[in-house]
Amino acid sequence: MLARRNLTILVLPYSPHKRVFTISIPILLLTAVFFAFGTLLFMASAGSWRMYRFQQGEQESQRLETENRWAKTQIQDQENRIKYLTQEILDIREKAGHVQSYLGLKPQGRGVGRIGQGGVELTPRNAALSSKAFSDETHQPPSTLATLAASLSDQDIRQLDADLQLMVSVLQGRQEKLDHTPSVSPVDPQESWISSSYGMRISPFTGKEQFHPGVDIAGAPKTPILAPAKGTVSFVGKDGALGMTVRLKHDSLYESTYGHLDKASVKKGQHVDRGDVIGYMGNSGRSTGHHLHYEIEKNGKNVNPFQFMMDWKNNNLVMLAE
Repeated sequence: MLARRNLTILVLPYSPHKRVFTISIPILLLTAVFFAFGTLLFMASAGSWRMYRFQQGEQESQRLETENRWAKTQIQDQENRIKYLTQEILDIREKAGHVQSYLGLKPQGRGVGRIGQGGVELTPRNAALSSKAFSDETHQPPSTLATLAASLSDQDIRQLDADLQLMVSVLQGRQEKLDHTPSVSPVDPQESWISSSYGMRISPFTGKEQFHPGVDIAGAPKTPILAPAKGTVSFVGKDGALGMTVRLKHDSLYESTYGHLDKASVKKGQHVDRGDVIGYMGNSGRSTGHHLHYEIEKNGKNVNPFQFMMDWKNNNLVMLAE
């Protein structure tokens, strides 16, 4: 049998007269105590480590959850953005359809019979239905929305751009036509009056009924005469009974004549804009007083100039010749 071994501890007093204490502890017991203490220390350390790892895991989980919420927000923002842009395209389609219909245009490219790609017809109802259908599509996965966005960019927007460019071109052409169409009085309405109207009248020279191919606008001597539209001066000079005369060729449709001028301020071949001074009111040629004889020809035939004097008010229709 193994001899029991003990660890003896001597406790020496401060005074030599006091008793010396001895403590005897079995080695086996001491070993057991140290082993138990080590075990407890290990368990405490392991617990602390596990607690630390758990806290780290919680923090990582919270971080991932935050990132996930942010990612969902970004995806929702993208979905809302796609929905908004698509709604804008649908609205533009609808407006473009009405404008094209008004202009008498037909859709171009692969979208024949519709405005742009995607099959939206030229009615507000169908545009609204398409908008509702898209609102259902926004609940699809992001990949589907991305595909839809790419499709819109590559097809609808390009087609809409082509349609709008065509409309702009047509409107510019019509604006150019309007710019060359007489539309204002060649004399300021506030400084003049109509002394003889268009049509049949009694001639002040013969006393007989005859056709008057224009209107006579009376005013003060040397009142400025203005071009009623864009055009090119086709004639400047004396023209028989009309005296000093200026003629403007506005386009292939309209020409205008200005007679009895005191003098002209333009030359043949000169381009003029609406509102430019082309001469001054006079009494040249066969005339009974200072006035302007104003004619408009449409397709080579005389028409009533008064219908092209948009700025003339009814209260200016005074002193009409009998």
